[in-house]
Amino acid sequence: MKKLIHIAAGIALIATAPLAAQDDPAALVLRIRGDVQVRHGGGAWANASVGERLMAGDEVLPGGGALAVLMSPSGGTQRVTEATTVAAPRGAGNTDMFVRALAALSQAASTDVSVGGRQGMIRPIPGETSLVSPRNGLTIQPDRPTFEWTPTPGKSYELMLRKTDGGRPEIFDVGDGTSWTYPDELPALEFGATYAWTVFVGGRSGGRPLPQQEFRLLDIPEFAQLSEFMEEIKEFGLDPLDDGLFLTVVVFRDLGLYYDAGDAIVDIEGQGDMSADMYMLKGEILNTLGHEAEARAAFDKADALMR
Repeated sequence: MKKLIHIAAGIALIATAPLAAQDDPAALVLRIRGDVQVRHGGGAWANASVGERLMAGDEVLPGGGALAVLMSPSGGTQRVTEATTVAAPRGAGNTDMFVRALAALSQAASTDVSVGGRQGMIRPIPGETSLVSPRNGLTIQPDRPTFEWTPTPGKSYELMLRKTDGGRPEIFDVGDGTSWTYPDELPALEFGATYAWTVFVGGRSGGRPLPQQEFRLLDIPEFAQLSEFMEEIKEFGLDPLDDGLFLTVVVFRDLGLYYDAGDAIVDIEGQGDMSADMYMLKGEILNTLGHEAEARAAFDKADALMR
């Protein structure tokens, strides 16, 4: 993911979001490191979690060597290393990222969790090949993408790739693996273009190709937006790949980069606890990617946390 973020460096385009509402929380938890407890409105202490909403008067208690990174509606960030009571936000600053983050959580919280039966889901039959990624017409960053599919035992594959607006299809002998990366020695795929791909199980002599899947490469203006957002995260004193990773997920999601958002939210989950809203966001992302079982598990986790 670090490489993908750096692809966009040096290009700039300012993007904006609506202003925050007055009843927004006083802070969002961006990062937890170590044992951090929170108490809402004088209630019981509980483990803090990324994506958690804090109101004025809520308390944050890090253990020895622990850290919580908070963001306020005014755009300020706070690194909490000792007992702290969340204050009402004051002053005005760059509200863009806070509003985007809160909107992403709120929208994910209203996701229809009945994922079963939807179009675009990956439903492989054991022993038969299905196209896994990229798919569903989603946008990707790399101009030399990696294609993935499920295996058919004992079979090799040929992969067909073409631009959807015309042009001759390219055929590649990709062996008997279940992934293949577009090679460096060929011209890179075109920014902003839409492509379709499929595989022939057993090669073209083995029969008809699987139903094609489409994807689109990020275009130059979108790269510009991505670069600007990454710089905005850094201006808060945050690392987009560490304490600002939650905001990076929000940026990827807002730009339709669901594959990158999915990778980033898995990284967050590996760092520690996530809130119910964050699991709803994970489920929404996985749902969009077509990962039905994984999306269901994320929604179930969110439901368990809300009980």
